[in-house]
Formats: sequence, structure tokens, C-alpha cells
Amino acid sequence: MTSTGARRFDVVVVGAGPAGSSAACVLASAGLDVALLDKSQFPRDKLCGGLLSQRSLCNIEHVFGARVLPVECTATAAAVFVKDALAVRVSEMTPVHFTSRRSFDACLAGVAASRGATLMERRTVASIDFAAGHVALNDGSTLSTSFIVGADGAASRVRKLAGVAMDRRGFAVGLEAEVQRADVRRDIREPEVYFGIAEWGYGWVFPKRDTVTVGIGGLAKENVDLQASFRELATTALGAMPAQPICGGPIPFGNFVACPGRGSTLLVGDAAGLVEPLTGEGIAFAVLSGSYAAHAIIEAARLAAPSRALALYMRGYRSIARSFEDVRLLRRLVFSRYTKPLFHRALRGNTRLISKHMDVLAGDAEYRDYARFALKEVVSHLPQIVKAGFRSRSATH
Repeated sequence: MTSTGARRFDVVVVGAGPAGSSAACVLASAGLDVALLDKSQFPRDKLCGGLLSQRSLCNIEHVFGARVLPVECTATAAAVFVKDALAVRVSEMTPVHFTSRRSFDACLAGVAASRGATLMERRTVASIDFAAGHVALNDGSTLSTSFIVGADGAASRVRKLAGVAMDRRGFAVGLEAEVQRADVRRDIREPEVYFGIAEWGYGWVFPKRDTVTVGIGGLAKENVDLQASFRELATTALGAMPAQPICGGPIPFGNFVACPGRGSTLLVGDAAGLVEPLTGEGIAFAVLSGSYAAHAIIEAARLAAPSRALALYMRGYRSIARSFEDVRLLRRLVFSRYTKPLFHRALRGNTRLISKHMDVLAGDAEYRDYARFALKEVVSHLPQIVKAGFRSRSATH
């Protein structure tokens, strides 16, 4: 305890999702005294399709060590639809895995706690005195610290208290339901992706052990009635609206912050907007950014210079931001009203387009190279689109 009665920690991590647990795990393993806070009690539910790419697994293994994760399903095939029409099915692709965030997040938080982090559940931040290093909690207690990691999601309170701006226009909205397999009219064993149902977004149907996750996401400003789009997806994919409750929430979608923190306060994962701007993949970058932030804090602590943490963190953060900049070009190609028809046409029977994207998700290829490949594939269909449009106009005259 300090003289003010505040309990002392070297680092306070706010949010025990993949980003916060990653930071806490690295920090505690290095011998720092870490408080890992979460507003909920584990296990708890989280809006997320639960897809784990090979890149995610590599990042998780690097941070948390070789460990059996709660993977419920693994797929080496996928189907891609444009509305209700199958565009392409890919087999023998790079494996993707599916987990329940309820068990997955609890597992990672448990590893961080086993490394020495103090897991404090049902705790939220009431206020932060950045100058004094005091974090006041909802239960009336105060924590004293030299470093703070904001890993508290898209609506991050730490980000707001630190005065870091995020462009609200870049937020997407996600809707999702976890449907019992017994309530689904067909046996779904591979992931399905649906384009053309949401604007600047897509729908997904992901297999789990006992359930199927059906969800849809798209830029909030482009989707005035996403619930109607969800009904269309559910009817198309499942045959009917699920009886299970639908949950929803905001998702950063290309609006990652330019400066992820303030001095010795660092933002990671969704709190920094680190969700890949095309597919919405977040777990891989949550774990990676948490690790980067932790190593920056370890170095700043070694130098006895907490204020240098942000500058040290920027080295790794910029590498993620650069890859996201490449994805923004690709996203315009996929979702823009002008190029979307070309992309949908390019998808038809094009197993290479999907397989190469899976290589990117696995970390075996760069987004920039894939964007060039996708652009070439899409542009190659332009003469066919123009010809089809010409025939259509001619038939009306």
C-alpha cells in the first residue's frame, strides 16, 4: 500500500480479453507486478465469430506458450456466397479454427493469472489520475501504478479518459446469434461467408462443436436496418430466424487510432481499433499488440522512464498499422458500389482468390501482394461486365 491507501502495481491492465491477457502474460512473466481487471466474471460471452486463423495460433503460442486451446472445430474447406447463390467452394485450404469466446477468453486470462498476474473480475474504471498514476475503481478502491494498458474494447473508457480520439464514422455494427445444431435444418461443418447482404460488410456462418454461429457486420453509416439484413441472412443460411437471442455491438473497422496512447498509458486490441479492415479479424492483432505494448513497458521500466513507453510501443504498432493501410485499398475493391459487381463476378469459381486470402490469414503472404492479385483478378472481368451491360441496354431498345 502507498501512503494514500492505494494498492500498488507496476502495471494496471484494463480488460482481460485476448489483448489484455496477452499484455498481462508477457509482463507477469518478466517479473512485473500486474493487475488484470475485467468488468465481467469469467467465463463470459463476447460478440465474436470465434475464428482463429493460423496467424492467431502462432501469435498465441508465442505469447502464452504451447498449450491446448479450446478449439471446437477445424475446417480446411469454405463456401462463399453472393446473396443466396454459391459463388465458390474451396477445399484443401489453410486450416481455420473456431472457438467459443466464452471458454477461449477464460483460458487466456487463466494463463496470465498462472504467470503471476492478479486477475480482478467485476471491476471497472471510474476515473484515472494520469499525473499521479492512480486508477479509481467502481468499488471505491484505488490502484497506484506507473503504467496503464487500455484493453477494454471498442468503447474503451481508458481511451476516452486519455483523450485519444477515434473516428466514429469508421465503426461497424455486428449482430450475431449462437444457434444450437439441433435447431439448424442442415449439417454445417465448414465456414460460409455471404457477400451482398450487408453494405460494406458481410455475413458469416461458422461451425462450432454444439452450435452454429450466424452473424452479420457492416459499416454503421451504410446500414440503416442491419436487423433486416440479419433476417435475410438467417433465412438464406438456416432456413428461418433463430429462436436464440441476437446480440450486437460496435466493431472498429478501419478506424484504428493514429497515436495509441498517452505517455505511459498504452491502448491495445479493439481499444486502439486494431481490427483488420476487410474481414474484421481481431484476435491475432489483439494478441500481437498486447505483446508489443508489454515489451515496450518492460523496456521503459528498465530505463526508469515510464513516459517513453508510448514511443517504444509505436515501433510495433506501426507495423500493424501499415498492414491495415494495405487492407483499406483491398476493402474499397470488395465493397465499393463501383467495383463490388466486379468482385462478385471474379469470385465465381475462383478458388485461387479465396485460397490466397487464406494464405494471408495464415501469415504466409502479405496483404499488399494479395491486394495486387485481387485487383488483377477483378479487373480481368471488366470486359465481361461491360459486354453484359451493353447487351442488357440493347435488349431494352
